[in-house]
Amino acid sequence: MRLGETVRLASPVRRIAQTATDVDVDAETCMVRAERVIVATPPVLASHIEYDPPLPAAYGHLLRRWAAGAIMRVNTVYETPFWRADGLNGETVAPQSPIPVSLDQSPRSGVPGILCSFSFGPSALALARLDADQRRALWLRALAERYGAKAGSPIAYLETDWSSERWSLGGMMAYFAPGMLTTYGTAVREPVGRIHWASSERATLMHGLMEGAVRSGERTAEEVLARKWPSS
Repeated sequence: MRLGETVRLASPVRRIAQTATDVDVDAETCMVRAERVIVATPPVLASHIEYDPPLPAAYGHLLRRWAAGAIMRVNTVYETPFWRADGLNGETVAPQSPIPVSLDQSPRSGVPGILCSFSFGPSALALARLDADQRRALWLRALAERYGAKAGSPIAYLETDWSSERWSLGGMMAYFAPGMLTTYGTAVREPVGRIHWASSERATLMHGLMEGAVRSGERTAEEVLARKWPSS
């Protein structure tokens, strides 16, 4: 099934208004009226939407406090995954390094070779304050310490700072501060009238990952359908 023009790109939702019979979704390029709506954004972005009537206090507090982490990712590309010839699997963990994790993300064909590496939390914030050349040099030096000199000379270098991405505002794994679940736990997945919630952050398995997003979406779709056609 092709969704075609039913998918609206570059149309951020600004307001969601619901009544006893329907819900109006007001985006920058269109307005949609439906029986129900699923909000499937990172929680912090959902907090930027205007809700009419306003969300119950627990939901508003949860969205504002459910923060995404500071994460930077770099993909370095090489002609081949040279580390395999050295007997390395490409996965490293170095807790004391500003780039503590790296993974082999090469395609199944093995060409090109791709290393995906990450910086988290305070280290990511410190790296973001460096200029781009300094950050690249430090990053490649850390990889070269693990994989050898070849790692320091990629044919391509792609950097993503999720904290600076307007539609992310942080990394893929939002976290709960102490006391959040015990205080606001019921608001994590319970609908607010005709508004339902889905996202990788709300997944009970594979939290923060693509599989978690799919699981959350499937759960929420079943929830909506159950309200549309309740079982007898």
